[in-house]
Amino acid sequence: MMIAGEASGDIHGEGLIRSLRQNHNDADLFGIGGKKMLSEGFRPYFMLDTLQAHGFVELAWHLPRLYKTLWRMRDALIEESPDALILIDYPGFNLKLASYAREKGIPVIFFNSPQIWAWRKGRLNTIKRVVDKMIVLFSFEEKIYKEAGVDVSWVGHPLLDEIDLEKDSSKFRENLGLRNDIPLLVIAPGSRPSEMEKHLPTMLEALPEIEKKIGEFQCIIPVAESLDFDEVQRKALTSSVNLKVVPEQFIESVKACDAAIISSGTASLQTGLALKPFVIVYRVSPLTYMIAQTLAQTKYIGMVNILADKEIVPELIQNKFNVSSITDNAVRLLQDHDYRGTMIGELKKIGGKLGEPGAYKRAALCIEDFIN
Repeated sequence: MMIAGEASGDIHGEGLIRSLRQNHNDADLFGIGGKKMLSEGFRPYFMLDTLQAHGFVELAWHLPRLYKTLWRMRDALIEESPDALILIDYPGFNLKLASYAREKGIPVIFFNSPQIWAWRKGRLNTIKRVVDKMIVLFSFEEKIYKEAGVDVSWVGHPLLDEIDLEKDSSKFRENLGLRNDIPLLVIAPGSRPSEMEKHLPTMLEALPEIEKKIGEFQCIIPVAESLDFDEVQRKALTSSVNLKVVPEQFIESVKACDAAIISSGTASLQTGLALKPFVIVYRVSPLTYMIAQTLAQTKYIGMVNILADKEIVPELIQNKFNVSSITDNAVRLLQDHDYRGTMIGELKKIGGKLGEPGAYKRAALCIEDFIN
């Protein structure tokens, strides 16, 4: 059984399934996932949008649905009796299911550690109790788990296989009718519907202000599979700026752009590895933010800043995320060549901290070895 609860988890699930099938083509892989996992022969009980939720306070409205899904998957563990339960991030739900699997003697493998080093460090005790094998993407996570006595393997980060800096983006621009003589800005509001609702209106409102300061430019919104494409397109049509809305194609969009405004998450690390100047944004409800501030154990939310242990990319969080701050940062990202060069130079150092390509293949071998 495999459980992915986010769009990024669907990407990880796809990579893991593809690598597992290289040696076990007839393996029966089932559970909760997205379209990418389904494309690799995954058998879904639920699609991952069943688990979509955002923030502490906002989560309360989703609890009945989430618990109903959890109970069904607990039953499925008994009915299917899988050789292992593979959990991909999404700790709130997955650690509860892991506890039940442990009670029933089903081995639990966790891929992509919860960010216990950033907040809710108490989860480490739960992980020690209910997870049999932890597979991590960052080397500093391996050290944390080893010191805690958890069976852990560091496999490197899968994004190293995704970003091909040598590949030319001119064809992508040409296919979308994008010009080469004016700047291209990417805006990515996030992969959750609640993130899109909180981020996209402010992003769109800033675009005309950016145009007033730098002149004509073009903008592209790569829409995550987990979002309603038509809804995003309707909102985008209200903008007077030259704006393209495309389904998915985030990596292609970022590689083609001159700068980006990115919601915090995996997308920010992808943008950093693509060596594109960008700014990180994020907003939740005031109460959720207050709780998060109390629990936070790191100064930054962007992984590029966490890995660098300094702010190399601006973070516009909560009240700092507004039309004025987006405008000022976008203008600087697009026009200040010294600033751009310094940021790109710092971003080049990040890739070396992520290991070597081939993370999914190494993770699949860890899973095979553990089950055997």
